[in-house]
Amino acid sequence: MAWAARLLLIIPALIAGWFVSKEDPRFWVVAMAIALVFLALTCLVAFYVPPVRLWPRRRGR
Repeated sequence: MAWAARLLLIIPALIAGWFVSKEDPRFWVVAMAIALVFLALTCLVAFYVPPVRLWPRRRGR
């Protein structure tokens, strides 16, 4: 489970690194704020975009 959290925080940490120094104590606060925005945008996209069918329906059944 910890690996999943690390993978989800890689992108926000990279973006936060552009604006705040890694040694700054506020780094993870900025990274968490960016992660929350990233999560909210992902939820909005998942809510409004219809899901993609991986397997088409079989006809005739």
